[in-house]
Amino acid sequence: MNSLEDLIASLTPEMVVGLKQAVALGRFPDGREVSAQQRDWMLEAIIRYEESFVPETERTGYVDRGNSECGLPDDALIATTRRQQND
Repeated sequence: MNSLEDLIASLTPEMVVGLKQAVALGRFPDGREVSAQQRDWMLEAIIRYEESFVPETERTGYVDRGNSECGLPDDALIATTRRQQND
């Protein structure tokens, strides 16, 4: 492998699941603790992998900004309410 892009391209979905688990738990499957630098690298790998191979709506952290069935106000309403409160 000659580059970070080659490394990302070589990841499998199962490997990415393992990275996500290690980040979430702060430990590798064998019990070793994940360092801050390792966590940062794994997060970058997850983000880059998903950016290249996973549809946007299925990516980690995706927030649907469309109409919500739960009835939450949209961003324009929130901004209007904040302006009224500050006046």
